[in-house]
Amino acid sequence: MKGDPQNVRRMEGHLFVCKGCCCGNVETGHPAVPLERFKQEWKERGIRKRVHLTISGCLGPCEVANVVLLVFQGAAVWLHSINSDSDVLDVYDYIGELMDQRRFQPPTGPLAAKVFERFITEGNS
Repeated sequence: MKGDPQNVRRMEGHLFVCKGCCCGNVETGHPAVPLERFKQEWKERGIRKRVHLTISGCLGPCEVANVVLLVFQGAAVWLHSINSDSDVLDVYDYIGELMDQRRFQPPTGPLAAKVFERFITEGNS
C-alpha cells in the first residue's frame, strides 16, 4: 500500500545490459549483444539474490555500442564493446571477484580496456 513501510531486498549490485537503439543493432553494423549468455551466466552462477540483471533499453552512450553498466555497492562502472561470450564471462568473473572481496574496485585484465567515463566528475571535467 502507498505510504506504508515496505521491506525491500538489499542487493550488492545491479547489472544493466543495453539492448537499445544502437547496442546489438546488427542492421546498422553493430555486433549483436550476447543476451542469452548474460541470462545463462546470471542463472548458472547463482547470483540472482545478490546482483540483479536488467536487459534495458538505451542507456545513452551510443558512440560506444554494446554498453553494460554495473552498479556494485553504490559505485558504478561503465563498459563498452561487450560483444562476445568471452566478454560476458569476463564481466561475470569480475562481478564474482567483487562479491568475494565484498568491496568495489575497478576492473583489471581485459575489461580494463573497456571502461569509460559516462559522467563528468571532479578530475575528469
